[in-house]
Amino acid sequence: MTKREISYWWRTHCEDDPQGRPAQQLKAQLDAVERFLALEPRSRVMDLACGRGRQTLELARRGHRVLGIDPDDAALAQARQAARGERLNVHFLKNDIRQITYRAEFDAVINLFTSFGYFPSERDDLRALESVARALKPGGRLLLDLLNKEWLMRHFDPNAWEQAEGGRGAVALDDISFNFETGRLENRRTIINKDGSRSPVFISVRVYTLTEIKSLLARAGLTYRQSFGGFEGVPYGMDSPRLIVLAERAHDRRPAKKPQEVLVTAIRIKGRRR
Repeated sequence: MTKREISYWWRTHCEDDPQGRPAQQLKAQLDAVERFLALEPRSRVMDLACGRGRQTLELARRGHRVLGIDPDDAALAQARQAARGERLNVHFLKNDIRQITYRAEFDAVINLFTSFGYFPSERDDLRALESVARALKPGGRLLLDLLNKEWLMRHFDPNAWEQAEGGRGAVALDDISFNFETGRLENRRTIINKDGSRSPVFISVRVYTLTEIKSLLARAGLTYRQSFGGFEGVPYGMDSPRLIVLAERAHDRRPAKKPQEVLVTAIRIKGRRR
């Protein structure tokens, strides 16, 4: 990994930062999202773990009916303020993404910029996907944008440090490592405030292989459809930094019982011995 690649590494691959992902790049990526999901005009879309909502707002500008969900009050406040400034018809909700209460209401769910895998256990990640499956309409699709673990293992420098300007004049120092026992990318971030004080922050994200994600999707009741190595639609492989996965909630194809079958079943149950 070159010095330039180390610079802003975490923000480029694990955060939606305006410096690492400028507006034009974001728009091009959402062009791909619309294409991958085959979104029709005014589609009902959930942005799962939306953060400050840059992508949520852009989808609303394109005429989709969008709900952004995130547990972070501060991020949602920024998103709502931006939406009011543009008078966009978009909604934001503070919610644990493992406990989404919507049922069969969304044409698509998106989860972008490595915002999946931050829970402490795989069981929590599964619960989040189960919530997604319930929220999607039959035939609705999920798009996950993840960091490619195969690429990470070949290119990652465990001693990479990064310095970036934070809010209110603060500076963030990121000490990034990979824990082979847990499969988690870990960032021991130190926020250096304007007054010189330091605030430690620990960030940890589980990085999944395609095989592991496919297994989780199946357990959550979602059908894996396709994967890409980037928003450009390139094939997924060891040289692609991103892993973009498409999954679908299956249609209920169970045939309805014929009236005779229902009657026979009822008679048998009624007449069985106690």
